[in-house]
Amino acid sequence: IQTAEAGYIMNSPKLKIRLSGYYTMFKDGMDVMSFYHDSYQNFVNYAISGIDKLHFGGEFGIEANVTPTITVNAAAAVGRYYYNSNQNAVITVDNSSEILGQQIIYAKNFRIPSTPMEAYNLGVTYRSPKFWFASLTGNYFDQSYLSFNPIRRTWDALKFETPGTAAYSQIFDQTKFDADYTIDFFGGYSWKLPKAYEINHKSTFLVFLLGVNNILNNKDLVTGGYEQLRYDAQAAPGDPVNVGKFPPRFYYAYGLNFFGSITLRF
Repeated sequence: IQTAEAGYIMNSPKLKIRLSGYYTMFKDGMDVMSFYHDSYQNFVNYAISGIDKLHFGGEFGIEANVTPTITVNAAAAVGRYYYNSNQNAVITVDNSSEILGQQIIYAKNFRIPSTPMEAYNLGVTYRSPKFWFASLTGNYFDQSYLSFNPIRRTWDALKFETPGTAAYSQIFDQTKFDADYTIDFFGGYSWKLPKAYEINHKSTFLVFLLGVNNILNNKDLVTGGYEQLRYDAQAAPGDPVNVGKFPPRFYYAYGLNFFGSITLRF
């Protein structure tokens, strides 16, 4: 692993700024996948080596006290995380050392899956002199990709198709999730109890907190997913491309959800 990072922080009574950048390279990683391989008609171990990954990007955050009671904050994280090499795979029968085949996985420049590479945030907080506060935050996510099946990025899967055609792209291209958003609320109130209810003669408070996430009930937000490792490969030229026979699986964020708490503090 090789990594470098630099940053800048500024703190003043009315303005806080944080800026950072990073660059990380991972070399010669390995992975093993176990699944049923339709072409070999057997359960196999798919041992992948030579996995290089590159992560780089920057983060920016700012918090400004607009008035004594209103604070505005914003943040952005923009990066690119991708595989920086083609990889080698050795296929063996499950629970055996018998080698069924070796393949090159053409994964160079494929994106690291299931994490947004761009995230933006804007929030406003009001803090009342009467011991309550409320905060509203908007979040926007983009550049998130589906975890891909390496078999579909080999010569065996693509040998009957011509690069640049729709059929080739249907097999080879990595799926990108749509950009999406959420809006969240968080608020609270601190109530100082009368002296008659003080504990150990100390100021005693009841603290009420309420959080509401995804206020707009956005149920289309995909948080991750993967292509199934089973793949119905073409056996001969002219065979139909059927990547949907074993469709990908997706994970979705919760719709509107909330939490609340009451805390006794003394």
